[in-house]
Amino acid sequence: MSMTQLSQPVVEDWFESNKDAFIDIFLKKADLSIVNKWLLIHGYSPVSEQTPYQTKRGSLSTDNSTPSSPNDKNDVFFDSRHHRTNSKKYLRQDFAKSKRKNIFRTCEPTMCSAEATTESRRNSLKEMRMFRSLPPNSVNMLSILIQSRVRLPRYPSKDIDIKKDLRMNNEREFFQEIVKDISNDLDLRSLSQKIVANISVLVDGDAGSVFVVEGRGTAKPSLVSKLFDVHSGTHILPTSVGDGSITVPWGKGIIGHVAETGDTVSLTDASLDPRYNDDVDKITGYRTDTLLCMPIHNADDEVVAVAQVINKAGAQEGFSKEDEKLLGTYLTFCGIAIHNAQIFEAYSKEYERNKALLEVVHDLFEEQTSVENVILKIMQRAQSLLKCERCSVLLRDGSSETSFKKVFDLAYPLRNGQNCQSSDNMSNYQLGNKIAELVLVTGETINIADAHQDSRFDPNSDGESGFHTRSILCKPIRNRDNQTIGVAQVMNRIDGHSFDDHDDQLFEAFTIFCGLGINNCLLYEEIAVASAKQMVALEVLSYHGTVTAEDVVKLKSRKVADADDWKLDSFNFNDFSLTSDDMLLAAVRIFKDLGFKRTFRIDTEMLCRWILTVRKNYRNVAYHNWRHAFNVCQFMFATLKMSGVRRHISDKESLALVVACLCHDLDHRGTNNAFQQKTSSALAQLYGTKATLEHHHFNHAVMILNSESHNIFGNFNSEEYSEVINLLKDAILATDLSRHIQVRDKFFAMVDSGMKNWDDRESRDILRSILMTTCDVAAITKPWEIQRKVADLVMTEFFDQGDKERNELKIQPQACMDREKQDELPKLQLGWIDGICLPLYKALSNLDASFKPLFDGVLKNRSCWEVLDAERLAKDAAMHTEV
Repeated sequence: MSMTQLSQPVVEDWFESNKDAFIDIFLKKADLSIVNKWLLIHGYSPVSEQTPYQTKRGSLSTDNSTPSSPNDKNDVFFDSRHHRTNSKKYLRQDFAKSKRKNIFRTCEPTMCSAEATTESRRNSLKEMRMFRSLPPNSVNMLSILIQSRVRLPRYPSKDIDIKKDLRMNNEREFFQEIVKDISNDLDLRSLSQKIVANISVLVDGDAGSVFVVEGRGTAKPSLVSKLFDVHSGTHILPTSVGDGSITVPWGKGIIGHVAETGDTVSLTDASLDPRYNDDVDKITGYRTDTLLCMPIHNADDEVVAVAQVINKAGAQEGFSKEDEKLLGTYLTFCGIAIHNAQIFEAYSKEYERNKALLEVVHDLFEEQTSVENVILKIMQRAQSLLKCERCSVLLRDGSSETSFKKVFDLAYPLRNGQNCQSSDNMSNYQLGNKIAELVLVTGETINIADAHQDSRFDPNSDGESGFHTRSILCKPIRNRDNQTIGVAQVMNRIDGHSFDDHDDQLFEAFTIFCGLGINNCLLYEEIAVASAKQMVALEVLSYHGTVTAEDVVKLKSRKVADADDWKLDSFNFNDFSLTSDDMLLAAVRIFKDLGFKRTFRIDTEMLCRWILTVRKNYRNVAYHNWRHAFNVCQFMFATLKMSGVRRHISDKESLALVVACLCHDLDHRGTNNAFQQKTSSALAQLYGTKATLEHHHFNHAVMILNSESHNIFGNFNSEEYSEVINLLKDAILATDLSRHIQVRDKFFAMVDSGMKNWDDRESRDILRSILMTTCDVAAITKPWEIQRKVADLVMTEFFDQGDKERNELKIQPQACMDREKQDELPKLQLGWIDGICLPLYKALSNLDASFKPLFDGVLKNRSCWEVLDAERLAKDAAMHTEV
């Protein structure tokens, strides 16, 4: 068979069965252009003509000499500038190198070092691992794209010449190729470039452009081309200045007409159509003859872009109906691709905006000390994110509903925060347009697309600043009570469009954050002022609540009598036998005799100062005063000395009990917890309604301990100090009768069971609580003369509270506090004895025989009260008989 009789299928079959021979022929005959065409057709990077072929032996010679024979291993490779080798191994390596492409790469890499290539590959694998680690749903895919700014892997675009060749050889495959070309591209600029190139090849146009609709839903939509008139041959026509985009007004020119009407425009001589604008032709020297302009629709049949192809190649009559049909079919796919790209762009913008809002929140929490700083930070972020020329905030004057007190404008930083009334030229602040004042009064948002066409805008408000107002978005700023405290406004979007609904929503968020920031700063200022006032008050209280050095020296220098001289260790101690100063010395004696000064290394001068300060911080009320505090302390001293309970508690617990007795009614106001709750007093608001006064007494005791040179617990380490403070707190809170009622049943049960071991923690806690109540109400055990006098003092205090409830609160006081029922005192005392005192002292006498005299004293006093109650009943009966 002759060579001329061989058909192409026969040759291909032979090559398939003789692959080694085919490779040898290819190595001998193929040049660089053939290899590059193969690489481009299959989507790989072309081989650079400037890079010498490398082998294991190093760089081969790149001289222009002609090879002496085909089999010479130093022959050139592909052409005279590249040596070749017959080695199949190196050929496979070369092809393998061209196929090492990162699937996340969206552009061809430049020549770089091996290290950079390796690093790029590592980053690619890292991104790929992160991408593949998520569930394969659209939410995660979109999230990873937005966060990493990595686009989906897309089908590599082929060169225009390759596309032309492919169209000539296989039109069906060509159409599939250009559809794949745009299928996964989510970048509008890159997508526009591909569409322009593809439509030019598709209908044999010399140049093309794509204009995307922007500002849909606003009063002034427009069409914008990021890539204008890409020539299908060798050059790109110039674009507009600025960001390289050209904007066409809606409905203007051929492109605007097609976008507005959705019609196709095909012209054989564009210059004869009055809608055609030849400004670009004049600038570039390029003449437009034939023109085909068609709309691009999305799935909802809305025009999302306009495609334009000019100068049909080799056809004076222009673009045919077949071209229109073919282009319309392809633009259907383009509409889907553009719609997807716009959705992705919208999500990307939303991500950036949400990120900016989070940064605003961060700014709010980072800066709360200055209203000016917060407002300026929010304005800077608002102006940057909304891409506007100007942003200002105006704060309301509290004394007027229609004027502003302070103004902030990024265009005039030197005047930010100044008083509006004192500014020399307030027109610079855009106050003259009355828009801000109107928003302040109405509390409604104003969005003006064309300020000079709006009657509410004053054209003179631009003043001499040189600023020209086009569009305004103005919103009220509200505080936590939804009151308008100011106005925020932005002016002139940089792209020339008016502010749309998305801008309105975003600016709404900024005004909310601005209101929060201002409110937080004002609260911070209020707290700072309150804190300063509190510090001053504490300083005053500290000065007036503590004693002078002379008083300390005087007390320290006095002789302290023995406990026996004052009968301090007796349960029958006379509560009224000592003067106020004698009680100070007696307190010092108690600390000495119990070994606290020696065991806990308490300085005598510090102890005297602390006792003097404690006395000074008791108020001059009828009963809950310094004398009552000392009497409770004396009874605790007698209990620890005369009974066997001390063997169940430690020295530290004993110290806490004695200190608690002296401090348990500090700053008592002569009213009980119920009164604090009824009046919603400051104490009730601070400590709540449970054990209100007891918490206050404890905190007051801690305040005294924290005063300079008053901390009698100062020699404890941190752990011991924390322990003794907790013991002190428990002891003082135990004087609340409601808490006593909660624990006494446990105590009674423990005593009735004959319990002897009180060494566990819970038992000791209950025992200490019972001892505090025992000492607090111990007056009921004293001889009748003392008990009656104490009862009268208690009732005096109760009656004073009852008078306040009747006169100030307008409520009926309880019987024990009603002055009009003071003759019922014996009856009330009997109820008190039977309900609280007798069960308590009976259990104590069963626990320790040394408490038996206390129980007997309660019984004797009850008999006396019972006699008085009988006299009251007889008197009442006699009065009833007379009536």
